[in-house]
Amino acid sequence: MTAAARIAIATTAGAVITFALLVLMFSLIATGNQAVNEHKARKIADFLQPERQLTQYVRPVKPERPEVAEATPPALPAVREQLDAAPADAISLFAQPNLRDSLSVGLGGGANRDSDYIPVYVPQPSYPPGAQSEGVSGYAVVRLTVTTSGAIRNPVLVEEHPAHYGFGAAAVKAAYKLKYNPRVVNGQPREVSGVTYKFTFQIE
Repeated sequence: MTAAARIAIATTAGAVITFALLVLMFSLIATGNQAVNEHKARKIADFLQPERQLTQYVRPVKPERPEVAEATPPALPAVREQLDAAPADAISLFAQPNLRDSLSVGLGGGANRDSDYIPVYVPQPSYPPGAQSEGVSGYAVVRLTVTTSGAIRNPVLVEEHPAHYGFGAAAVKAAYKLKYNPRVVNGQPREVSGVTYKFTFQIE
């Protein structure tokens, strides 16, 4: 047998076997589709209902509050008679205290207290430009009069150190803004003259 004859036989046998396998495969596919179509899947939802007990809410009815009659306290004639029979110098529970006498004692005479003049506001004087530029510190003393309202009148320069740097003029200008509590004698404000105040000028 020649080589050509053997190749022809082998090719024919391979073609037959391949065709048979294709027929078998298509038959299996067709059979599988019919089985699936005959038994269509149905999805059943899982449903679980827990056991519950039905309860009914009933609003409770509050009982009516009974009316309680106000009881009148019994009279105490025995205690009253003992109080009436007490000595004249005994302390009475029904006596009204004398608030006016106790107030005057507690305040030491009320508005009649005396007080001296006290500064309540001290302004900051302006620093003289010349002294500030040269770094010079100093002070100035002013004599003034404290009026009955606590204001200032007639401030006069008494002393300044060092001189010729403007400390005195700045102190007099600031003295007009001083505020005092006036002097009080027997409940009446009094004017005070000759009061001195010292302004200090110092560079930090």
